[in-house]
Amino acid sequence: GRAAAPPSRMLVAVYNKLSTDPAYAPLDFAAVSVGGADDGMALRVLDEAFVHVNALPLFCFYDAGIEHRRWRLAGADVAELQRRLARVAAGLSQAEIDEGPAVEGE
Repeated sequence: GRAAAPPSRMLVAVYNKLSTDPAYAPLDFAAVSVGGADDGMALRVLDEAFVHVNALPLFCFYDAGIEHRRWRLAGADVAELQRRLARVAAGLSQAEIDEGPAVEGE
């Protein structure tokens, strides 16, 4: 997300904490920041992922270089992000990955 916006700064701290949480050890985390000086690389990464800068914050889930778009999570719902990370870290079948995450309450 954009580091200049206070909610995004909070999300950066949460994301950094989640990335070191032993519960998510099987997962690799990566972040793209579009705040501050940019040589164009961050916007290129977003463009290649078909993400508009106004859609941030956005969490994407990849496996073997392929994004599982049904797993995308837009916004700052930390509880939902943790729920999705826990499901993925526990190991999912290909069918479960393809189905996408169930929305809470379904």
